[in-house]
Amino acid sequence: MITTVIFDMDGLLFDTELLYFECYKKAAAEDGLHFTYELFESCVGISRDDAARFIRQHFGPQTDIQKMYVRTGEIFEEYLASDGEIRFRPGAKEAVEFFYNRGLKLGLASSNITRWVMFLLEKKNIKKYFSSVTTSDDVFRPKPDPEVYLKSAQKLGADVSQCLVFEDSVAGATAAITAQMRTCVVPQIKQPTQYVREHAFKIYKSLLDIYPDMDELLS
Repeated sequence: MITTVIFDMDGLLFDTELLYFECYKKAAAEDGLHFTYELFESCVGISRDDAARFIRQHFGPQTDIQKMYVRTGEIFEEYLASDGEIRFRPGAKEAVEFFYNRGLKLGLASSNITRWVMFLLEKKNIKKYFSSVTTSDDVFRPKPDPEVYLKSAQKLGADVSQCLVFEDSVAGATAAITAQMRTCVVPQIKQPTQYVREHAFKIYKSLLDIYPDMDELLS
């Protein structure tokens, strides 16, 4: 029986992935570099260290990755400070409210940093629904390692068999599957790998599509 629902954030609850891409692109352009969408795709849902390897492979070993990360963060925070719009993904807020109103415990497990996670949850007025928030700052091993999901379950006092996870990225879905949680995937940037397709409980086009399966999802 499912007692706990754990959500990813970027690309699953909020339509932030393409915004991050624009920030990376602007930061790179300041150094005369062209940050392609294909490069961004390869960096989605993985740790900064892993992403740095892809970026160095693309631009060369001399690339100042730390400078790019810092400037990308500054550009993103400038966007937030200007009250730039952050949109929910289709059905995201409704899904959070549905499970909360049904009496399930809710957790959030994100590869993002705590400061941005809390800001976005508060900005969109959904922080109140989550009993626990676990971010990249709370773990030693980022997704696709299962640590962030195992730590979320621990915080929520739930066994992994009681946890239902919603993810959009391959790395995130792999982490939840490896944690032996019931994993539903709602792809945005990358389509699921064969491994994810074989091991995910369900794959949806949108969080709007989950309700006909609700008895099965929560059984």
